[in-house]
Amino acid sequence: MAKLASRYSTALFELASENNIDKYYDQICVLNEAICKDGEIMEYIKNPNFSSEEKFKTFEKIFKGNIKDDILGLISVVFSKNREKQLPEIFDGFIELVLENKGIMTAYVESAAPLKSGQIKKIKNKLSKNLDKQIVIKEIVDESLIGGLKITVDGHVIDGTIKKRIDDLNKMLIDNRLA
Repeated sequence: MAKLASRYSTALFELASENNIDKYYDQICVLNEAICKDGEIMEYIKNPNFSSEEKFKTFEKIFKGNIKDDILGLISVVFSKNREKQLPEIFDGFIELVLENKGIMTAYVESAAPLKSGQIKKIKNKLSKNLDKQIVIKEIVDESLIGGLKITVDGHVIDGTIKKRIDDLNKMLIDNRLA
């Protein structure tokens, strides 16, 4: 996470910790989902034809009354500093801090195609058992992996993808050719 996004995430977390952290968490999750999943909102936020002030006014019209004034205030600061493109990263950082505070770990599971719910549940249960922690799965689809899974949790990476195997084989062949 970028240093600036991390500062905003931390400030939001500290604010939430002083109040009702669960309420903040719920609202940030909704905001994050709305911004990240709605291509039109993200497109508008990234559009250089509108000033940050115009973008915030639109954002305020949409969300005022639906989110805490403190959250809207922080978002106002983000827009005033022309950092609105970092909102998803700021929200993700906040969500990570809350989960970490609750002893919940996030596992990023990358695959070439979407996984079935049963597969995700199986991975979640196995990781929970091995790490003795509650786990939240964030699924990432990356077709370049070709097949297999890449799991990143708590700074550790388990890469069982076909792409990784091909890359390793390619490196080995090059190393042998040069020897």
